[in-house]
Amino acid sequence: MALTPAQTVAVSRTISPVRLGTYLAATGFSPAATALDIYVWNALVSGAFFSSLHICEVVMRNGIAHALELKYGPDWPWDAGFERTLTAARKGDLQQARQGIPVGATGKVIAELKFVFWCKMFTVRHDPHVWNVNLRIAFPFLPFPLTVAAARTKLYDEMEALRGFRNRIAHHEPIFAHPLDEHHLRIARLIKSRCVETARWLAQWEVVTAALAAKP
Repeated sequence: MALTPAQTVAVSRTISPVRLGTYLAATGFSPAATALDIYVWNALVSGAFFSSLHICEVVMRNGIAHALELKYGPDWPWDAGFERTLTAARKGDLQQARQGIPVGATGKVIAELKFVFWCKMFTVRHDPHVWNVNLRIAFPFLPFPLTVAAARTKLYDEMEALRGFRNRIAHHEPIFAHPLDEHHLRIARLIKSRCVETARWLAQWEVVTAALAAKP
């Protein structure tokens, strides 16, 4: 719905001229697109991505948890050997996540762990303990010509790229200048590495494609 000049002034004041300044200076849009048009599109694309990121994060953390269970058993969050492999920061994440959760309720700990914890599980320090044996079990659809180290590095790079992107969305920051098409493909690649059918399922209902096509 088109806004009257008075409504445009009111909305712009409420959002704040400083915040809209980023959108006013945006390039790559139709000459007819206003700062508010771009702001709305940015918000809609952000929301569209969040549902796909939701599936991606759940799939990846479950894949990592599968590998950890293969190595350390079903109660891996409480395994002292696993904890010793972590950096101080990630050890703190784990201890905080399992606080108040009884041993055996691993699913609850998985849900509490931050995205950064899962990303950092793909650093080289975990190759000898987890990935050299379990990477292709947990992520069976990785490209096979890649070595374990190369495949694990690729997963880390993809996850880290999405982590920064996800954080911008969560903090309501502009994302229009980001490589949105590449992030869309990145999500699909990560999910496919774990399960081809889940990637196909997401493709049936994701709304990122339509949101990107609606660019003003």
